[in-house]
Amino acid sequence: MTDIVPTLLAGLLGLGTGIFLVLSLIEKPVWRLMWAPQSAQVSDEDARKVHAILKRVIHLLPPTMMTTMGTVSVLMCVLLWQAGFSAVAMTVAGLFFVQLVLIVARLFKDIRGVEAVPSDGELTAVRDGLGALALLHHRGLLMTLSTLIALLTALAFS
Repeated sequence: MTDIVPTLLAGLLGLGTGIFLVLSLIEKPVWRLMWAPQSAQVSDEDARKVHAILKRVIHLLPPTMMTTMGTVSVLMCVLLWQAGFSAVAMTVAGLFFVQLVLIVARLFKDIRGVEAVPSDGELTAVRDGLGALALLHHRGLLMTLSTLIALLTALAFS
């Protein structure tokens, strides 16, 4: 029975990684906006197009990812308990929870930065919101992938 927790964790982290990877690839034409929202290397048309795509999924994906990461959080606590708070389990959980806190600290602000702005609205607001949300998605990708790798590495050497 104890083997099911790491399996569920790996599956959910894999799901999260997949979702963040797809979002990051959708945002590829506007990646420069993460560091320079007014970059001339990103066309206004691309910014508006990607913004419109994200606005279509913004009501579905945040609740899905919150449920997924909430479940991962609970399972991570169960894993810690089952592992007797071993150093390896603490490291994996610490990696996840530190990154999660950093993401949650910006989550609602960055979502509103896209959700509250019409795609055909003021261009500075479109670019600023899009750049912030794209960066948040990259941080989410880093969180889920690094935690998945740490978990699988810990399982391989245990």
